[in-house]
Amino acid sequence: MESVLRGKFTSEGKSIGQLETNAEQLGFFNTLPERAQVALLLGSLDQPKSMTEEFAGMLKAWSRGDVEGIARTFDRDLASSPELQQALIRQRNANWSRWIEQRMAQPGAIMIAVGAGHLAGKESVIAMLKKDGYRVSRVQ
Repeated sequence: MESVLRGKFTSEGKSIGQLETNAEQLGFFNTLPERAQVALLLGSLDQPKSMTEEFAGMLKAWSRGDVEGIARTFDRDLASSPELQQALIRQRNANWSRWIEQRMAQPGAIMIAVGAGHLAGKESVIAMLKKDGYRVSRVQ
């Protein structure tokens, strides 16, 4: 989706920003304990067929707007590693929701796109914004 949005915005002359840089993303992994890094790498190599099926299921949930289904997938995937859950979901969602709140205080309209896993569950960007008193509506 990122490449589609980037191509469309570029062709329309719209500015493009980002909530975090690639270096910041890699930095999150680098701060994980070594066992969590190994688990993440091994998890991405193991059982490619089941990963393909799981991704297909998550894509179907995303296309239906099934936020609970997306949350279940991420909760299941990250349940065995609190460190990964903290680094990949909680901390990033907290950073992004703070940025969004600061941006909301400025004039003008923007579009923010994040991965589906960041919009689902009790610690999602949406949940954090709602907790801080924002009304958040899903648009499909």
